[in-house]
Amino acid sequence: MLLLGLLAALAAAGANAGAALLEASAARRASRPATVVLHPMYLGGLALDIGGWVLTVLALRFMPIVAVQAIVTGQVAITVVASHWVFDTPLRRIDLAAAAANVVGLALLVASASVTDQGVTASTAGVVALVATFGVLLVVSVPVAIRSRRAMLVSFLAGLAFGGTAVAVRMVDLQGSLGEMARSAATDPVVWTLLGFAALGLGLYTVALGRGAVGPVVAVLAVTETLAPGLLGLVALGDGVRPGGIPWFVLGLVLALGGVVVLARSPAQASLSGDDGVAPPPLKRL
Repeated sequence: MLLLGLLAALAAAGANAGAALLEASAARRASRPATVVLHPMYLGGLALDIGGWVLTVLALRFMPIVAVQAIVTGQVAITVVASHWVFDTPLRRIDLAAAAANVVGLALLVASASVTDQGVTASTAGVVALVATFGVLLVVSVPVAIRSRRAMLVSFLAGLAFGGTAVAVRMVDLQGSLGEMARSAATDPVVWTLLGFAALGLGLYTVALGRGAVGPVVAVLAVTETLAPGLLGLVALGDGVRPGGIPWFVLGLVLALGGVVVLARSPAQASLSGDDGVAPPPLKRL
């Protein structure tokens, strides 16, 4: 089960990185900004985003939340290195070192994590707490997104929302045939709360990207959506660490997230998103 979760998380990171590259390619090829969403490459990137989310959901059923979230945020490392090969974006030595640290950190996280159950039976109190948390986050974040110009604060709230989706995934309990699961999902408050968290996170993240540089926004998002639900998973959702593995788990988390933070602030990220004020570089091989 741990291997299945690991493969799903790695595939999700790859899918998300591929989506970022395809969407960037669409932005470079589109004749007008408004036509980007109709470009085949953008639609392909969107499909990969959806596939990455599905794979993340699968991984969350078998691995600790903090490990899955850290692996998925490793997409930043893949994107920075791959964008250098595809778009000829800048790649510093410290970026390579950060990518290596990210890989080592993820290996330590996986090696020290213990296998989780395939789900957590949600108590009434747990469901009420989840729904109440979404309500509070919605009431707090919407005014902030409308009035505040602080992109990092909005990104932090987006990270909490995306973290809420990870927690909700672990609390969903669907069994039986496909039809029975569909009927249960339609009336399950956890499923609706999960969708609410996802929509809120996407909206906040979009606002944050519109108000700040992509690097710091991604860095804040990655750390928040990993640590917040990850700590809750360790405390309340049955996630665990192998005996004697806590020091390696902590070291792995520091290396993995530290690498993501460095890479998120790489000039490659700014160049890929157009935040460097320079015309997008020509396609190198794509």
